[in-house]
Amino acid sequence: MSKNDPLVSVIVPVYNTAKYLPKCLDSIINQTYRNLEIICIDDGSTDNSSKIIDQYAKKDPRIKSIHQSNQGQSAARNIGLTKATGDYISFIDSDDKIKPSFISKLYSLYHPSTSITVCGHEFHFVKTNTSKNVYQTDLKPRRKTEPHKAYIIKLLTLDGRMYSCNNKLFRASIIKQHNISFDTKLNFAEDTKFVLSYLQYAKGEIAYTTLPLYTYNFGTETSTVKQSSANWQNWQTSYRFLKSWLGPHPTPQEKFWLYLVHLRWRISYLRSKRRAKQ
Repeated sequence: MSKNDPLVSVIVPVYNTAKYLPKCLDSIINQTYRNLEIICIDDGSTDNSSKIIDQYAKKDPRIKSIHQSNQGQSAARNIGLTKATGDYISFIDSDDKIKPSFISKLYSLYHPSTSITVCGHEFHFVKTNTSKNVYQTDLKPRRKTEPHKAYIIKLLTLDGRMYSCNNKLFRASIIKQHNISFDTKLNFAEDTKFVLSYLQYAKGEIAYTTLPLYTYNFGTETSTVKQSSANWQNWQTSYRFLKSWLGPHPTPQEKFWLYLVHLRWRISYLRSKRRAKQ
């Protein structure tokens, strides 16, 4: 990597994750891709997270430390988007971490026709201190005759790696041109809505690697996924957005995959409800 490489903005929303934050920040500043701006938004933390961010910002000039009252993760990410000056944007949660080649690999997959790049996950289960690599199969390619939105919904049905905003590298130009942001009214699947909004305009190639470059810590103290995913209304809200995203006249293919994604989400909800009781 050279100093002439495009600038990548890494947006890190932070809320009471002092236990995990140093490893997260270390994993970002030690990326093999060096031309980064690291935007940390402290969302009104009541632990030592704010102090940790400031300490790291003093050591590494690439880190921008922003502090605000507690407004939620979506609002924090949106602040990061307004401050980002990079050509590409990545989102990292402050209780997770990334492999050293995360940025370099995702950037290397970009070509003029590429809209977004995606990697695999390492799931680390905090409670049992065990890990599992997921999304190790090839991403289904789009057929020439397949409508763009039908293809995206098919991916949502068949492949969970498309839901998260964290395992991806986005083109900043698309985000800014279409004013794409996170919905601050949602406390569930807000990143999926962001990804779908982005892919509404980004109709080029989805390039990917199966390498598990993003480590997701499942079951941290501040995670709300377990409870929010056990609320069927949250899934229904996401489904209504997906229907509206398709428009008033979906094609037969789109209707077919819409039905299947609803079925998949119903199964996921039932599993989440069971996990919430454990």
